Amino acid sequence: MMLRKLILAAGVAVALLAPAYAAEPQTFKTEDSATAFCKTGNVVWFNPTSKIYFDPGSQFYGKTKAGGFTCKALAEKAGFRVNKGNQAARSVRGVRHFAF
Repeated sequence: MMLRKLILAAGVAVALLAPAYAAEPQTFKTEDSATAFCKTGNVVWFNPTSKIYFDPGSQFYGKTKAGGFTCKALAEKAGFRVNKGNQAARSVRGVRHFAF
């Protein structure tokens, strides 16, 4: 009984200390098939090597050797992060500029 508890405790400790690697997000072969699943405005291109995703209009959207189209939420859930070049554009999106 004691050995059984010790083995169980060791297994739990290993599971907690091991790094968690999320699987790649669901991948679509075309932007259109991703849009049909994710809805318009939610499709990104992800690069599995760098664990970065790219929004439409960014320099590497659909252009890296490895990667594919997926939903933004699925990419984030899998641990991908937005490329830094998109952050500036995201901060001004939706802001109206007025000329005085």
